[in-house]
Amino acid sequence: MIDKILDNVKDGADQDFFTSNDTHKIHATEISRCTRLSYFERKDPLPGDNLGRLSTLIKKGVIRSFRNINYEYKVDDNLTIEVTADLIVDDEFIVKFEIVSTLPDVPHPRDLLYLNACLFAFNKFHGILVYATEDGKSEEFSVTKSNRMFEELVRRARVLCTLLAEGKPPIVEPSDSCINCKYYGRCYNREKKNSNYSLENLLAFRKK
Repeated sequence: MIDKILDNVKDGADQDFFTSNDTHKIHATEISRCTRLSYFERKDPLPGDNLGRLSTLIKKGVIRSFRNINYEYKVDDNLTIEVTADLIVDDEFIVKFEIVSTLPDVPHPRDLLYLNACLFAFNKFHGILVYATEDGKSEEFSVTKSNRMFEELVRRARVLCTLLAEGKPPIVEPSDSCINCKYYGRCYNREKKNSNYSLENLLAFRKK
């Protein structure tokens, strides 16, 4: 039974990022994270493990307790960027929530790119990025509308749009998140080979 429930969570999770196979409509989630990951999620998705899907279920349950609002920003006739705001306060501030294991000292770049896209889509100037842990601790960051960040997001959107249409995966974007990515094997070699050298041998060689 739990497998069936989690399978439904996985199917529903993909729909949060894009509403169709229209390559001219790109969700901000897809371009604020690794675009290679987003490409595989559209073109040749792999199922996640139950632990990962259960974590997704919990996080989405928390986020969806807020009033999610979907909107679109039409860049031109060939490209539309979709966004989902977790909350709009006083018709002035866009709020994005992130559930994390530890509170960050600075905002994550992908969260800044995403929230900034929301500011452009909803035509607002200020946003609030809220990180919260499962034990109730939180940290808030104020974000101001940035043309430079939005231009970068649009550039990434155009690249992903083109590569989706051509059926070509984007280039590898090395980061710490690669370690736990389910598509790791499509970007890097997982094979573990034993070296003929030990640490002691290497250090001894260096001293010669």
